[in-house]
Amino acid sequence: MRRLARDQWVRLHGTPRVTVLVGSRARSVYLEWLELGQLDGHLHDGPDLDRSVREACARASEHPHDLVAITTTRPELDAWRTGRTDRLAAMVDEGLLELAAPSTNAGTFDARSAAEAALYEALQATPATADRFALNESLSVRFGPLACEVDLLSRGDGIAIEIDGYHHFSDPDRYRRDRRKDLVLQTQGLIVIRVLAEDALADPRQAIQHVCQALAYRRGTP
Repeated sequence: MRRLARDQWVRLHGTPRVTVLVGSRARSVYLEWLELGQLDGHLHDGPDLDRSVREACARASEHPHDLVAITTTRPELDAWRTGRTDRLAAMVDEGLLELAAPSTNAGTFDARSAAEAALYEALQATPATADRFALNESLSVRFGPLACEVDLLSRGDGIAIEIDGYHHFSDPDRYRRDRRKDLVLQTQGLIVIRVLAEDALADPRQAIQHVCQALAYRRGTP
């Protein structure tokens, strides 16, 4: 999931990117990712892999911000890839994502964890925020019966990022709980940044800008 999120971040910055998903779940994984993020994508999964690669790479080069993917199997990819040293092969290698065997879970992605992965990879890929945040960190203070957990936490900078799905607003009890959690985090001296899950999946650049503003405040720079 994090590799898929990283591919999307690269694409958002105008670098031609073709995500190449390999495995029996390739098509369903890609379509589920698009659905979670409410994204429009171009999927090339016809029987002729060479044609799919050429069409996908051409689209990505002409429209670098478009979501472009190919689904295939390992034997098909190996047969196509053997002996190639051209630009098409390089683009396929850069975007290759081999999927693990199917699990028993009904869904591939959890909406929150997919959004967390997307925002984490965006933070890692941004020089100002790289290696500052950790996923699902716990604080020493309690929130309810357990230690207070933060979706993305920078302890050294005192910044907590919480990712909210639609249920955070449609459920009054969940909304009240989030406000109580904000207060707990603030009493620990943390700046709290809340990001919509759909925004993290579709385009996390604005969230990254907010994080950079918080970092500038911590450093006392304008």
